[in-house]
Amino acid sequence: MLPSLINVSRRKSLLKKLEELTREHTAAHIDFALVMVSISNFRQINLSNGFIAGDLILEEYCKRLQSLIRPQDSIMRVGSSDFVIFIKNIVNEGHATLAAVKLLGGLKEPFTVGNKRLKVGTNIGIALFPDHGQDELALLRSAETALLESRRNLPPYSVSSSKYDTDDATTWDITSDLQKTIDLDQLEMFFQPQVYLETGRVFGAEALIRWKHPEHGYIRPDYFIPIAEQSDLIYDITNWSINAVLWLMKEWPEMSQPLKVAINLSPKMFEYQGLVETITEAANLFGVNASQLTLEITESALMRDISTSIQCLQDLKDEGVKISIDDFGTGYSSMSYFKNIPAHELKIDYSFVTNLFENAMDRHIVDSVTKMAQGFGLVVVAEGVEDQKTYDELKAIGCDVAQGYFIGKPMPQGKFVEWLQLHNNYSKILEG
Repeated sequence: MLPSLINVSRRKSLLKKLEELTREHTAAHIDFALVMVSISNFRQINLSNGFIAGDLILEEYCKRLQSLIRPQDSIMRVGSSDFVIFIKNIVNEGHATLAAVKLLGGLKEPFTVGNKRLKVGTNIGIALFPDHGQDELALLRSAETALLESRRNLPPYSVSSSKYDTDDATTWDITSDLQKTIDLDQLEMFFQPQVYLETGRVFGAEALIRWKHPEHGYIRPDYFIPIAEQSDLIYDITNWSINAVLWLMKEWPEMSQPLKVAINLSPKMFEYQGLVETITEAANLFGVNASQLTLEITESALMRDISTSIQCLQDLKDEGVKISIDDFGTGYSSMSYFKNIPAHELKIDYSFVTNLFENAMDRHIVDSVTKMAQGFGLVVVAEGVEDQKTYDELKAIGCDVAQGYFIGKPMPQGKFVEWLQLHNNYSKILEG
């Protein structure tokens, strides 16, 4: 089963309420929505401001929630900073998302505690009855999964998706198994190569985590990473990833210039005050220059707390670590904040690259973003390069670096080392 977001003592009450609603609405043929609301940064609020401040914010948060719902709807607190809202007489999915937008709008204003104004983050997961579950357990599971997925979205809400509801992985205790996998050092790191478009020389690689479960096979990162973020296992996974990558880099063959490696950074890590020290100490331990390490962060993640994120990235940059803005163009891009991000690299999302020849607007976007980024002194990396034609077009546009299946698929360490050796030898032959 999914990791419970709900206080055990309150779970029975919630399931009883859901059982009553599903029975009532089945008889009347009326749909309703189960909306899960979670304060995303409550732990950090308590750590930074004290538990008294946290309690005061919770009290005000509950009042705001109550003021934002209709008289016929109801709220139940189910965890330390988690709530469920039962929205009756739902017309369709759009009706539910409008409710989520209303909630987010009413909760976005900072909360006042003493002489401080504190910003409180909110995530919302939505499940509709009977579309996403015809009994209380299935509906609750769908809402919890949607809440986990919302942490990757902007705006931060998500409606239950069938791709998760039908996934076999939702029927077992994934959190417990993930913890065991981390403890036993059984995660794997794959590397997808990146090359300079102009010369074809190796630029570096993106490190991609893999988890092969003994019973369930490979588990998608886009499934287990949100669960790790919710259970705070993301801290252990990030620490493991950094150390694993730096250790494996020592086995790579010597190239004409030091290779760079990119690691994806969860936005949750911005809440960890020891992030900068963790990364720099690991680099020193393995004897890797910090400038070879690139941290990839999505532009949507930056928007969760832009001032905190930028300060953390600036601290990392000051230590020599490179910063890459990932999936650029898929979120809420804004020049007003973009110009202040201490980045070295920008990655153009594959969705634009794969349609270069089918959609003139996508080509225009790639061309414009490339010129803009290079005007800021950034290296431009294009993802999703699948063939020679796309490679040549990106080269003509002026992109700096290419990544995709045409260059190489993600590979385990042994295969990647072989790829590097072959590529290095080939480059030497071409140079005579």
